[in-house]
Formats: sequence, C-alpha cells, structure tokens
Amino acid sequence: MTVRFAASDTIGAFQRPEVTQRNVIARISDAINEAPLAMPPGVTCRADRIRTFAVYRFAMPWDVAESSIRRDGPQGLILTIRRRDRSSQSITQAPPQESTGSDGVPSHRKQWDLDVIVLDPGHGGIDGGAEGVNGALEKNIVLAIGKRLRDLIKQHLPGTRVVMTRDDDRFIELYRRGQIANEAGGKLFISIHCNSMPTKPHPARGAETYILRPGRNADAARVAARENASVRFERSQDRYKGLDNDQLIVATMAQRSFVRLSELFADAMQREVTKTTPLTDRGVSQAGFFVLVGASMPNILFETAFLSNPADAAYISSEAGQIATATGMLQAIKRYARTYRSLLQK
Repeated sequence: MTVRFAASDTIGAFQRPEVTQRNVIARISDAINEAPLAMPPGVTCRADRIRTFAVYRFAMPWDVAESSIRRDGPQGLILTIRRRDRSSQSITQAPPQESTGSDGVPSHRKQWDLDVIVLDPGHGGIDGGAEGVNGALEKNIVLAIGKRLRDLIKQHLPGTRVVMTRDDDRFIELYRRGQIANEAGGKLFISIHCNSMPTKPHPARGAETYILRPGRNADAARVAARENASVRFERSQDRYKGLDNDQLIVATMAQRSFVRLSELFADAMQREVTKTTPLTDRGVSQAGFFVLVGASMPNILFETAFLSNPADAAYISSEAGQIATATGMLQAIKRYARTYRSLLQK
C-alpha cells in the first residue's frame, strides 16, 4: 500500500515511520495535506498537529511487516506500507535471502543498530539555566559533561556516531533539538540538565531521569515547568501553544513504540550513574518536557544533580564529578546497548 502526501509548501523534514503491529505513524514537519488522504477499504487515518509536526496515524486491517517513506519532489512524500502474510508470517513479497554481517546481525536490521547517539546539553547562550549556590551555571556544567561523554563514547564505542545539539555556548530552540536528532538519524536522545529547587540552599539532592509522559506529581511538574521555561528565549512561542496535558498525551501516543526502550534506558542511567558517583538515586519519573516531544527515538531527560544543594553543586561543578558522571552515563549506554541488541536479535 502506498500513500502520497502533498504539502502546500516545501517539506523540510520527515521522520522514519513507526510500526507497531497494525499501526503506522508518520510525522512530517510543517506539512499539511491540501486534500484528505485517500485510503484503501478498511484502512483509517487520523491526522493531528503536534507543534511543527503533522502526525498521521494509520490503522490497518492486517499486520504490518515494514514501512518506509521517501521524497516525491519538494512538496511530496510517498509512504509505503507492506503487509505481513499471516500464513507464512513473512512479507507478502518475499525479500531476498537474509544476509548477516560479521557480528551475526541480519543486514536488514542494521538500520535499527544503535549507531547514532544524540547528546543534548541543555540551555546555552542567553539561557544560563539554573544557578548553583556556588555560582556555577547549569549551561556550562552540562556542556562539559556532554563533551566528556562524547569523547568516552568515541573511545569505547567506536562504531557509534555522536551528534551534539550544541558543542559551544549558544542557545538552541527546544523544538530544534529534536529536529537535529531526527535529521541525524539518531537512535537514542539524551538531554542533559541539572536540577534545582526554588529556594537555596535546599536539602534535596541526587540524580533523576525523566521520560516523556504527563507528570503524575507536583515535583515532576515543577521540574518540567522549569526546563520548559527556556522557550521564553525563543523568537516565537506559538508552536508551544496548546501543548498542555491533553496535547502531551497525544505526543506520547506518537512515541508509544519507544516508551519501553526509553524506560529501559532511564533505568540503566539511574543504576549506573549512582554506581560511579556519590549522587543519591532519585529514580525514574515522567513529565511533559517540550525538548523530548519531537525526538522520534527512545529519549530521556537526565537531571544530574541539584545545584541548589551545596554538596551536589560542589560535586557536579568539579572536574572529578563531571568525569565520574560522564563515565556512569557511558556505562548506562553500554547496558542499554546490550539489552537493545538482544531485543534486535529476537
């Protein structure tokens, strides 16, 4: 089955379709079809708008084997959805004999390898983020950790490409960070931050990891509100209007095929960082972070430590603390990679 998208303007970006049994999700940046999509009998499509993305959700009357999308001129895209033959549990049009690489992974699965990791040091430029009780700025700390983690990944995972949303002191819009990750073909998105309480000094301390879902408690909502406040430095906040809990529910539904992997990685992050550092384990939480909405891949937001706590602030702003934190993050990536690879081979 093929579906053609015809936009009213040039399509700037699109994401790899997400497939879950009988459903396919396609997300296209700044694209609005000039006419309703024509669907074959039994196939339904629901269209939503999430910030700058048009999100199309296809429900099929049969199991989906795979889906791909390609350009058809500057204002067009063609989505291909291939059905699975239930009798043989194979693609209706049988693929050629499967070949494997030197590592034993089938070559057609290589597209899912953990070969691109995107690191997102939060804030930057005019947006300093939280200020520590010792005067250290969040933007500088997380950039230093991001660079150290980048170098460690290159050293210990040489087959993995590292993309940074920023590698200097500049501000990148929250929506643009997800776009950078998608355009790079990222397989994992890590947004790095420091936590802080409204009053300083404060006894709250430790590291915690967030996945994208509407917050369930006041503390998670507070963290999300603080991080999302960075949009005030953007030229326009119009794309974030209406991104309330209801819209976040829609956004998380669009990422539902990544939720389990995001949870696995978040758990690995907490386990490994609290092994290699004295930071308290505050566990995994969920909240509606704007920066995670557009990343079409497993993604987390990691709050390394509390800058409002004197001990945490001193530790995370020190070279030794940053090296240890980056080392723990590398171990988390390795742990996740082992789990990811075992799932890939099933």
